[in-house]
Amino acid sequence: MDSATERLSDLETVLLWEGEIDNFRIRELLGVQAVWASRLMGALRTHMGVRAARSTAHAPLRLAPGQPERERRQSPDDYLRIASRAHATADREPMLEDARRDLSVVAPETFAAVVQAMRKGIGLQLTYRSMNHPAGTERIVFPHALVRVPRRWHMRAWCTERHDFRDFTLGRVGKVALVESTAPHRRSDDKDWNEVVTLTVVAHPDLTADQQSMIAAEYFPGASARQLKVRRCLASYIIQDLRLATNADKHKPPEYQLLVSNAEKLGTAIWAE
Repeated sequence: MDSATERLSDLETVLLWEGEIDNFRIRELLGVQAVWASRLMGALRTHMGVRAARSTAHAPLRLAPGQPERERRQSPDDYLRIASRAHATADREPMLEDARRDLSVVAPETFAAVVQAMRKGIGLQLTYRSMNHPAGTERIVFPHALVRVPRRWHMRAWCTERHDFRDFTLGRVGKVALVESTAPHRRSDDKDWNEVVTLTVVAHPDLTADQQSMIAAEYFPGASARQLKVRRCLASYIIQDLRLATNADKHKPPEYQLLVSNAEKLGTAIWAE
């Protein structure tokens, strides 16, 4: 996606979540001069077509009534990213506060080595610390994917010690060096990476009927459940990060308000203890 297309996409996102946009807001968001803001406004107006209109030549561009994207529940994360970037350079106080905190600490050297190994299809020799070996052990791994979950980064890699694909948390990687050997197994061989499972998320059955109705309206409005399609090897991370119960007898409200109703059928590999 080129920069012009990215800018239009960002402006469309802001228009969706703020309901209107004008030249001043475009200058504020993108840090451009008035003449460029006018050109971008014209391009956005053309791009939106009948979905948005201005009442006068100088009025804000507003979404037309009845646009389906405005009715559909969705995550405002993209909007938060764009708005936060603008607020960082604005003089006024921001309207948005992102309370999420990134606890992952990754050395750029480690990250770059993983990227290079994946691109070249070769391995990494590294020192890896784990709960069983907190002092660290030497490993040779062949990574095929980097994964960002809310609390940390990890890589999915073939482990020559375990003779299987494993997850390695980047924050636990010590010294690392490229190994000029061709990966013995590729992403296409990683069964748990390639298999997609469906998590059926429902309101916890131990909640009252009114509480279950409230939870359903919050997380899956208009439905009794939500289907989350995820890679099997990533399911446990998603279950933990979303605080989903997998055993209604062990994981009780108020700590757990949502339940994976089909967890047992999916197998113990996705269960969060």
